[in-house]
Amino acid sequence: MSLAFIIYPMDKSKNKYLSEIASLEETITSAIALITKYENENSALKHKMESLAHEKTQLMQKNDQAKNRLESMISRLKLLEQQSA
Repeated sequence: MSLAFIIYPMDKSKNKYLSEIASLEETITSAIALITKYENENSALKHKMESLAHEKTQLMQKNDQAKNRLESMISRLKLLEQQSA
């Protein structure tokens, strides 16, 4: 229950403090919501970063395999060329 909804016959200074407390409560609630949002975004970004790192590793392995196959083909072609000469 928000403090803004408590109604008591009070003097102006007490009403002012209650208003300030209610304002602080709203500010804190907004800050908590923002922190939660950023925590969720941070978690999603960390997951995406891990996924991209894994994908990078796989692509580097595929690149090395292709490089090795190409080097092997070039070696065989050079050998065939030498044998036919």
